[in-house]
Amino acid sequence: MFKYLAAAKVLKKHNAQVDNAVFHLHYRVTFVVFVISGALVTAKEFIGAPIQCISKSLPTNVLNTFCFIMSTFSVPRHWDKPLGEGVAYPGVGTHDEEDEIVYHAYYQWVPFVLVLQAVMFYVPRYLWKNMEGGLFTTILAGLDKLTLDESARQKQHKVLSQYMMRHLHMHMNWAIRFFVCEALCLVVAVGNIYFTDLFLGGTFMKYGTEVINFPDMDPENRVDPMTRIFPRVTKCTFRKFGSSGTIETHDTMCVLAVNIINEKIYIFIWFWLVCLTAITAVWLLYRLMVIASSDLRFRLLQVRGRWAGRPNLDLIAKKCNLGDWFLIYHLGRNMEPMVYGEFLKEFAKELENSVSTLERKPMLVGS
Repeated sequence: MFKYLAAAKVLKKHNAQVDNAVFHLHYRVTFVVFVISGALVTAKEFIGAPIQCISKSLPTNVLNTFCFIMSTFSVPRHWDKPLGEGVAYPGVGTHDEEDEIVYHAYYQWVPFVLVLQAVMFYVPRYLWKNMEGGLFTTILAGLDKLTLDESARQKQHKVLSQYMMRHLHMHMNWAIRFFVCEALCLVVAVGNIYFTDLFLGGTFMKYGTEVINFPDMDPENRVDPMTRIFPRVTKCTFRKFGSSGTIETHDTMCVLAVNIINEKIYIFIWFWLVCLTAITAVWLLYRLMVIASSDLRFRLLQVRGRWAGRPNLDLIAKKCNLGDWFLIYHLGRNMEPMVYGEFLKEFAKELENSVSTLERKPMLVGS
């Protein structure tokens, strides 16, 4: 497919833009957000030890390790009780077998899950980069430069125009793959909202709205959603054999310093994912309009290729399908406006010559 472009490779490879701003939000910004979040959770200089449990009769390191691995818990009926009246901290108080218990088993997995989510947001970019196959880089070798002399530019425009003519109407699958990767961006964003909600035990969906509404709630009856979802103090039950061979049960309190970071990370992630999903959804609506409307595609091409002139753009829009338009439009994102206009003029000339040749070709009538 690239053999017709060999003459265009006269300069070093151009770092072609083969995606758009929505892709950048996913595989650059969001990827970095999740990686940095994962790093913050594991940074001891910010939070110290992730868990510290209190006990006079048990070795601290043993208790801390056990409670970190086996998870701690809260008692929901103690979340909204006044502190000091049978409740040491929100969710920390006496309990019996009939009480509902909420276990917090997520904190040891948070850094791994955040890194996994970062990888998820890079997947659409990775797939598209592999499916794109270096087409833009090959095409744009030297074609984005205004510094070339006119004859060199004309030669390269000729090569690219001939490539477009030989592969006219053959870029539809290429464009469809890009559109699928764009749709996959939305799937990943929405999927991560549900995935995070599942990971946090069904508390993430309403986390942001609850935090927003918290200051307006009645101080007498309100429960801080950050404290409920990411408690800083929890309980842990440790059992061991006593000197007489009976099982001793130790009920201890544990300070989860790591949740000071978690609560802030996840409130930011909540707002970021909501905004990212909304932006991606709006972009996909725009993309559907572009796919459905040839008039909109022409107007977009007209804005980017204004140096080519209306007649040339009319001819290109008439003869090219969606896949061809997509390639031509994205070429304009990687070329100087005047260079792009020169290429469009050359391509329109090739199209016009091909039409004229077909019109002059004699009709063959079978005997």
